[in-house]
Amino acid sequence: MIKNYILTLGVAGVALGSYAVYAGNSATMTVTATIAHDVSLVVKDDLDYGIITIDPSVNSGGYTSIAFNGSLYGKGGGIISIEGNNVGYFTATVSDECKKNGDAYSSSHGSCFSVSHDSITMGGIKFSDPYVDYVSGNEFKFLYDYIEYKSGTIPTPGDYEQDITIEYVL
Repeated sequence: MIKNYILTLGVAGVALGSYAVYAGNSATMTVTATIAHDVSLVVKDDLDYGIITIDPSVNSGGYTSIAFNGSLYGKGGGIISIEGNNVGYFTATVSDECKKNGDAYSSSHGSCFSVSHDSITMGGIKFSDPYVDYVSGNEFKFLYDYIEYKSGTIPTPGDYEQDITIEYVL
C-alpha cells in the first residue's frame, strides 16, 4: 500500500513539475481583424437639376420642394420652374433592412445611406434635405428635395457642378 502511495506521489510531482514548466513557456497574443461590408455601391446616373429658371425681379428669395417624379410643390418666391431634371440613381447590394426610403443626412441616418454634404450651394441656390428612395432589387434614387435662395440674393446664371459622396452606413 505504501508502494502505491509513493508511486502516486511521484507521478503527481512529475505532473505538477511539467505544468509549472509549461506555464512558464506561454505568452499572450492579440488577435485583430477588420470586417468590411462589400455593398458594391455604384452610381448609375448623376443627379441633374436641369434648368432652374429664376425671376430676377423677385428679391424676396425663392424656395420649392421637388419630388422624385420631377414635380414641384410648396413653391414660392422667385423660382419659376425646374425643367429637364433627372434624379440620381445608384445600386447597392444591401440587406432587406436597408431597402427603404429615408433621409441621407450625414448626422442622422433614416436609411442605411449617408451623403458627404447635407446641403450644397451652386450659383447662390442652396440644395438641402438629401433623400434616398428605394426603387426595387438593389436600385435606389437620390436627390436633395428642398431648393432655396435667400431674400436679397439673386442667383448667378451659369452652369454649375459639385461632387458629393453617397456612403453605406450601418
